[in-house]
Amino acid sequence: MNVLVSTDTSCIVNYDVLKKYNVSVFPLNVIIDGEEFLDGVTITQDQLKDAMRGEKDVKTSTPPLGEIYEYFENLFAKGYDHIIHFTISSKLSSMYELFCNVAKQHFDGKLTIIDSYSISTIMLSHVLYAYEEVTKGTALEEIVENVKKRIKNNPIVFVPENLTALKNGGRLSPAAAAIGTILGIKPVIVLEDGALEKSEVVRNVKRAFSERIAKLIKDYPISAYDWSVIGFDPIENTINYVIDQVKQVAKDYNVITGVLPINVCAHCGPGTIGVIVSPKINGKSVNEFM
Repeated sequence: MNVLVSTDTSCIVNYDVLKKYNVSVFPLNVIIDGEEFLDGVTITQDQLKDAMRGEKDVKTSTPPLGEIYEYFENLFAKGYDHIIHFTISSKLSSMYELFCNVAKQHFDGKLTIIDSYSISTIMLSHVLYAYEEVTKGTALEEIVENVKKRIKNNPIVFVPENLTALKNGGRLSPAAAAIGTILGIKPVIVLEDGALEKSEVVRNVKRAFSERIAKLIKDYPISAYDWSVIGFDPIENTINYVIDQVKQVAKDYNVITGVLPINVCAHCGPGTIGVIVSPKINGKSVNEFM
């Protein structure tokens, strides 16, 4: 069976990674002052940063059903018998539901949609695992079953530079944002069961990351997990500090660095820094694929 692995740009930390492999990527969108742009196609991280720093109206939305249908129709026209497609967490977007509807209505039995319950390098690890299993000739049912076993509550910790984007996206009230700005506090956002939730508020970002990293390494050793430090126009000395903290606890490990997916950037805003822990791929690091 000729099987293709597909995903969306929610898993992107480096735009060149998946270009090396036979993995198809559906670009998600961002809307700036009413104009739609496609992630990695018609907009870059720097352009989004400039728009958000310039206080333009930035939103995200789901693609039309017709675009999703056309995307898969074009892929099947290349001769694939089946496609496994990974979506951003259903707790963060309605993408999973939309893609499932298209699969059922137009490609029933030929298209498997998997909710990654994640973003960034966690989602990327699931995609690369499926890709590697496909290349080995593993049965489709076994791949899907094993991928779903991998999907669990792996840690993600984000700290945005300020509260502006969270307020503009309706995830924080204007009053709470105003108070937080006056007090100089920032929310620590974590992934819980596929959703990003505010965990606590902090004044000292470096200390917050140090404490989190020290706790996480005990449960997520580098022998079985990858560690990533990613950002969106971060303060240089802060992100370098966070990278150094990971290196201190994860000895002799090449920390994965990269960018936040644009759809996450649009909600957290410039200056956001994240630490992400993801399961290795059949014992191999994502670094080996990069």
